[in-house]
Amino acid sequence: MVESSSYLHAGKVINGRYRLISPIGNGEFAQVYLADDVRIRKQTVVKVFDGTFYETDEFIEDFQNEMKSLSRSNHPNLVKILDWGLGENQYVVTKFIAGGNLRTMLERNAMLSVAQITFIIIEMLKGVSYLHEKGMAHGCIKPENIIFDINGELKITDSGIGRLYSRNYESKLTSEYPYISPEQRSGEYTNPQSDIFAIAIIFNELIETKLLQEQVTNKESKLESPNNSSNILEDLRSAFSGALSNIPSERPRALELLNRLIQINRNNEKPSLLPIESSLNPSLFGGIAPKPELVDVETPNKLKAQFKRAILYLKAHLRRWSWLLVMASIVAGIAILINQNSEEEVIRTAVVPEISGLSASDLIEKVDDFWLLEEALTRKDGSQAGEILETIPPAGSELAEGEVLTYFLSLGSELQGIPIGLTGLTIEEAESALLGSRLRLGKISQVSHEEIATGLVIGPSIFIYELPTGSEVDLNISSGPELRTVPTSLVGSIFESAETTIVLEGLQVRKTEIFHPTISSGVVIRLNPESGTPIMRDGVVEVFVSKGPEIIE
Repeated sequence: MVESSSYLHAGKVINGRYRLISPIGNGEFAQVYLADDVRIRKQTVVKVFDGTFYETDEFIEDFQNEMKSLSRSNHPNLVKILDWGLGENQYVVTKFIAGGNLRTMLERNAMLSVAQITFIIIEMLKGVSYLHEKGMAHGCIKPENIIFDINGELKITDSGIGRLYSRNYESKLTSEYPYISPEQRSGEYTNPQSDIFAIAIIFNELIETKLLQEQVTNKESKLESPNNSSNILEDLRSAFSGALSNIPSERPRALELLNRLIQINRNNEKPSLLPIESSLNPSLFGGIAPKPELVDVETPNKLKAQFKRAILYLKAHLRRWSWLLVMASIVAGIAILINQNSEEEVIRTAVVPEISGLSASDLIEKVDDFWLLEEALTRKDGSQAGEILETIPPAGSELAEGEVLTYFLSLGSELQGIPIGLTGLTIEEAESALLGSRLRLGKISQVSHEEIATGLVIGPSIFIYELPTGSEVDLNISSGPELRTVPTSLVGSIFESAETTIVLEGLQVRKTEIFHPTISSGVVIRLNPESGTPIMRDGVVEVFVSKGPEIIE
């Protein structure tokens, strides 16, 4: 593990672009820095790897392929990879997220409600299920890689790094206990179900160490109902049953688990804001001692003594009339100062205008720096994105100059969850379910599917869980299994070999034996339909097999 004293890259400029400003974390294979992208003047995070990270050409190729795939990924719960390189310093650049990580939250005294824990797990599953649907696994899910922005939104970082190491340096993953799965410990490649194991461990850790023991003592308590919370907690535990199985195939899939938790969460209370804190770790700067400030506590007494000595000096060296003139001037000056300080400060106020329906730019022009403006984002059905809905204090209130006026800016209509369980429904049934969720049926696309019958719904065309009220949801409809192609190069082969090839293609075989004067017994003569012909899955291919020359007595 790299200690804070070993942050030797601070101050360097990586790839002529990323100036490493200060360390914000470290790991077994890398050091993490807050950096300045000097090209666009924007803060980023740069992870600089040590030399053991790129020991082989095979690993370098693997690393580049992984980074290319991840850089094309785009999901609100994943920290996007902005850049990477394998030059003098191997590095990965991501967006800077300022709210700290889950490990920090676990180590603090603040406790979490059932609703907050549910929120954390659901957001993790959203990001992970996106990766899984793209054919990728994270491979290194742990609290340090679960980070938050200043608004409490959860992001997953370090996607793919653990999977790279599981394929190249299995023995170095031991430091990630207890979050790595049994198959990772035994040296097998990381798979999507390895992520489910890690999330289940984190879920148990949150429940066992951070769960707030709600005890409602009066009717006015704002805590969740203990009965409701305990019921939801039991449902959550039930959903995670099997997630810690030693057999990956017995663990629930990410999307399946996510849909179940979303359903459970419908009965949950709205979670309070998470107790996040800055991701900048002050302990990493312990070697930089602040310059002590020297305070002279005797300064007032010294000033009095100096003033008294000045008066005595003037009295000794000036004539009487001159002395009186000086004293009169001093008294007049003191009187002016006292008068100025005693004047009451004039406070200007103004009435908050009615600004509903205006844009933020209209408000700024209208206010003209009289108040400090604070923006809050919200949603409301029937509103247009970008329009102001209300203010605090409300219109008609008097507000002093320089005070804060908070305006609520609409992001559009409220978000509605896309109903689960659309798979296998008819189009009419799916449309009815969407209308019940205040959404509309959008475009219908036909997509082949091996298991879902022709004409039934596969699911939404886009990988998303919520849409604004009234939005169209595009659906994929099954066109049945993909057409198979009768395999080639089977004529002249042994029947058993040809039969195996055809069956693996998802087709059935009907054997027809006929005599042939020149072809040996058991050898394929021809196929019907012929090789290269498209055919439905489970279609029958007739294989004509030689019985050898006909024996004529």
